[in-house]
Amino acid sequence: MKKLIALSGLALLPSVALAAPWDFLRSPMEGVMTISPIVAWIVTIIALGVAIVSLLAVRKKKSRRLMIVSGAFVLFFIKSALALADLYVSPGTFMNVSIQGFFDLVIIGALFIALFKK
Repeated sequence: MKKLIALSGLALLPSVALAAPWDFLRSPMEGVMTISPIVAWIVTIIALGVAIVSLLAVRKKKSRRLMIVSGAFVLFFIKSALALADLYVSPGTFMNVSIQGFFDLVIIGALFIALFKK
């Protein structure tokens, strides 16, 4: 009995090894790709709104922390605007993963500094 289980396990090994654990996400991702331009526009508009509100807050109350947070929101808007432009001008060749990762690192760094700086 143990040999039969071992042999069936060995028979299934190639099919398990070739299947990726994220294969179930392929279908939803294709659906998301069809609405990608709409999502990019929505994110850019919301990012612009948040950046404007944060800049108005800085005008009202001049605080170093608030300026850093506002800078992070402005960078987020710039990132989303460049990603939107990349969607129409050069699909995926300019705003690649490494550039978006750099923007994310700077934004998170600014928020971290604003949160923990005295």
